[in-house]
Amino acid sequence: MVLLALCAPIAGLATRAFAQDVCVDLNKLPMSQKGLRRSFGFKPQAPDPKKQCGGCSFFKGSTAGCGTCQLLSGGAVFATSTCDNWAAKA
Repeated sequence: MVLLALCAPIAGLATRAFAQDVCVDLNKLPMSQKGLRRSFGFKPQAPDPKKQCGGCSFFKGSTAGCGTCQLLSGGAVFATSTCDNWAAKA
């Protein structure tokens, strides 16, 4: 699993990585979503826990650890992800 291999150094990530795989498979996204994510500097795991998608005003949660982003045309994102356009919920 590529996601686990990339994020394994982060303590306790194994269970979160499994939940993230259920949310969205980044490798299977259409090119339009990949392009949007690239242009917004999307990161599957936020380096700063204070700036995770779950705390962003553009995020709408749907299931544990998963939601959608208005900036990504409603594309599925992990609550623990982030991008360069993160904005704190009011």
